[in-house]
Amino acid sequence: MNRSEKAISDFDKGYNCAQSVFSAFSDISGIDEFSSRSIASGFGAGLGRLQETCGAVTGAIMVIGCKFFKENQWPASKEIIYKKTWEFMEKFKQRNGNINCLELIGVNLNTEEGMRIVNEKKLFSVKCERYIKDACEILEEII
Repeated sequence: MNRSEKAISDFDKGYNCAQSVFSAFSDISGIDEFSSRSIASGFGAGLGRLQETCGAVTGAIMVIGCKFFKENQWPASKEIIYKKTWEFMEKFKQRNGNINCLELIGVNLNTEEGMRIVNEKKLFSVKCERYIKDACEILEEII
């Protein structure tokens, strides 16, 4: 199972998008899957369902930070992390048009009507799984 498949499998088990992406790269981050899921638990649905920055994006950025952070080379490694973050976000925007959860999903997850639409149209499967897959693929390209 590749990282995208693992992340989507975790998402299908009920983990949020940030948890799914971040934990799929636990070998890169050096943080075990349980701890990865714990750390990323508040980032799903655009930061605690605020529908701001997509959780798949924030999960990916956490991986970038873990991969490129070098305390003995700080602040130089900060510049590398920012460059990789910018590169990731640009590639994600090219594929999906946006990094904002509300814009990507197109409905408000905090309303009954929004959740009805999400469930009827299976938007978590149709849309979010694509964003998770894209985040994993882009990460693999740039790290």
